[in-house]
Amino acid sequence: MSHSWSKKDMHYLTDKLLGLIEENAMWKVAFGFNKGDVKLVNSGGKKIVEHHKSLAEKLFIVDPSGRWDSKSDIKKLANTVKNRIVK
Repeated sequence: MSHSWSKKDMHYLTDKLLGLIEENAMWKVAFGFNKGDVKLVNSGGKKIVEHHKSLAEKLFIVDPSGRWDSKSDIKKLANTVKNRIVK
């Protein structure tokens, strides 16, 4: 399952993604949004792909619209998150 970030009814997801990252010091550092806290933040031993999966779960699986469910392919959703952050 992929996601089209450019669809008008999906713009809220970009804001939600950025909000999730902003609220989590570990994600801010992991994704390069805040380099100042690198020494203060522990990644928990997670690889970047694991952070993408965690974000995808929070962004899509817990989405109140109900568009995605727990049966969604988390790897594809994580890749969607990764592609959005990298752009």
